[in-house]
Amino acid sequence: MSAFSQLAEHAPGLTRVFEQARQRAAGQGAPVLASYALAIGALDLLELFCKADQPHAESLFWRAADGGRSLFGWGVAAQLDGVGEQRFATVDRQWQHWLRSAVIHGPQPPAICGGFRFDPQVAPSETWQGFGDGSMLLMTLLLIRDGEQCWLVCQQRIAASDDPAGRCEHVLEQWNALMDRYLSPAASTAAPRHTGDHCLPRAAWEDKVAHALHVLRDSALNKVVLARQVRSEFSHAVNPGRTLARLAGNDPAAYLFAFRRQRACFIGASPERLAKLHDGHLQTLALAGTCRRDADPQRDAELARELLDCAKNRHEHAVVVQIIQSDLAPWVEHLQVPPTPAIQRLSRVQHLSTVIEGRLRPRASLLQVVATLHPTPAVGGHERQQAMAHIRQFEGFDRGWYAAPLGWLDARGNGEFIVGLRSALLDDRQACLFAGCGIVQCSDPASEYEETCIKLAGMQVALQA
Repeated sequence: MSAFSQLAEHAPGLTRVFEQARQRAAGQGAPVLASYALAIGALDLLELFCKADQPHAESLFWRAADGGRSLFGWGVAAQLDGVGEQRFATVDRQWQHWLRSAVIHGPQPPAICGGFRFDPQVAPSETWQGFGDGSMLLMTLLLIRDGEQCWLVCQQRIAASDDPAGRCEHVLEQWNALMDRYLSPAASTAAPRHTGDHCLPRAAWEDKVAHALHVLRDSALNKVVLARQVRSEFSHAVNPGRTLARLAGNDPAAYLFAFRRQRACFIGASPERLAKLHDGHLQTLALAGTCRRDADPQRDAELARELLDCAKNRHEHAVVVQIIQSDLAPWVEHLQVPPTPAIQRLSRVQHLSTVIEGRLRPRASLLQVVATLHPTPAVGGHERQQAMAHIRQFEGFDRGWYAAPLGWLDARGNGEFIVGLRSALLDDRQACLFAGCGIVQCSDPASEYEETCIKLAGMQVALQA
């Protein structure tokens, strides 16, 4: 049976689930979450995103590192929002409230997908319109692929006044429209031509680093992460799908993500997992300390050894590991931490990396862990509050969802969040690119600038594919 015909055959079951939800909504006086999941033939979800995405299309894509579990969402059924410092707790509480009355059918539970702003205390810029402090979406159609297995989860919030058959018809129409796009030939368009960049001049950014070094010497601040924003202009609209496909080919070991909000699409290929929870087992990643790659394998290996032997990078990495351990202690037991870091290689850079894992304590949740870890010292600094205050005062722009938690969470409590690095916000002919560096006492402003250039290069190449 093909992947494309199955949903219509499930229409009676889908209508029954919606009717159960309608009755439950009438009884409790509030809408009820309803989900209906079924196994389907394997689809290429990255190709599906490439063909389906367009401005105002309400779509998203997320794929774990090394080609693992991937998600594609189409059409927004409902949204969970959180504001300010309590944005994680608000979304978590609302999600748990939805689940207490939910009607769930099939082999996969309902799930929400989205992200959070890096710092809700910074005034939001128009650039990030639609990307809220905390915004997790319940997609009408959520496709999940794990290996060769693929599932479709149909999700709605059903009110007492809704017509279950009408809601079922709406879901079927969405599915048919989506499959029409998937089966259509890919549109052939020319790669955009890069026409210019707008960013803070090199000398001015290096002055920011020099100032941060002065602050580090004269305060209790041990590290602060400063980022750059580069606004690139192109001859015509940048295609998020094509850019994401290029990123996938260049960095197969990275997490891929794309979140479409109104006209803009935030995409990237991040190396950093923030937190993954599966059946109570939690994993996070300490990622700090960077050097470039080299085309010559021998020189590349030498660079990796130099990175491992570099006192500055090892100190920066050790601080991140220690802080993550301390942050996780109230939430996770039996923490396992390797004594020395490993090398994580991406297409243009390599990092010091340490996997930290353990067992989530009873009654703790993934979003509580995410709220505790964010921002990690790798994207904020240490001490955290002082570093965030410095970034607010001196960095000079709204990070939005850059360097912030992005991911998914399901009804069983499982999920995974990453840090939104190696990323760009695309809007028609413009792309805002972001890259940052950890500034510690022995940092050199010129070297830190060069590191941001290396980090930006992967996205710059992908945008012109």
